[in-house]
Amino acid sequence: MDQPLALLLIVPGYIVQAWLFEAHRALGGVGYAVTMVGVSALVWTLILLGVSVAAAKLLRRLSP
Repeated sequence: MDQPLALLLIVPGYIVQAWLFEAHRALGGVGYAVTMVGVSALVWTLILLGVSVAAAKLLRRLSP
């Protein structure tokens, strides 16, 4: 991971994998990749949806 943006995007997957490792339920191979990408995609989707909803509410409140 030479690019900071790429690392930022995949960090949620790393955190979940670390938790699974500590819980002795770590996934290997394809499960590892699916967890990394899936969790990261879910987290960023929820963040973007939350920001979108907040922006829409703010715009509705500011418009006459």
